[in-house]
Amino acid sequence: MSESLLHAFKGADLYFTESKRISIEAAEEDQTEEEESLLNSFDVDDCEAAGTLRFSTTNTAGGEDNVKKKKPKRSNNQLASSLQAASEGVVIGTTLSDYQRYWNQFKEFCVTIDKAQVASEIDNLFPNLPAEFPTWIALWIMDK
Repeated sequence: MSESLLHAFKGADLYFTESKRISIEAAEEDQTEEEESLLNSFDVDDCEAAGTLRFSTTNTAGGEDNVKKKKPKRSNNQLASSLQAASEGVVIGTTLSDYQRYWNQFKEFCVTIDKAQVASEIDNLFPNLPAEFPTWIALWIMDK
């Protein structure tokens, strides 16, 4: 075997060994993060099962006192008008029926996960939706 070929193999072996080490370290770090995530999800599941899961709606950095209410740049009527203009030709009859079909599916899902006795109860939650309502939506999406 020639000297230059032997040198090339040693160099390749060095790079290969280094890449294996980095790859293993990255895999170990990913595994550790996944374990932490799994343990955290168990905590969330336990809290939800006990009915003690609460979502924070305050600014965690400084608390609610440091949050200043900003005046909206546009009124709700202006925003609704802009949305209607932007949706021209987008929202058609089938779109509305699709929305209704999805809403009905979601309401039935809420019954299956014991968040309501009958689907129509979900309609009655508005405008005071429970804090966990976004979680119900996420669960429904994941179930699809």
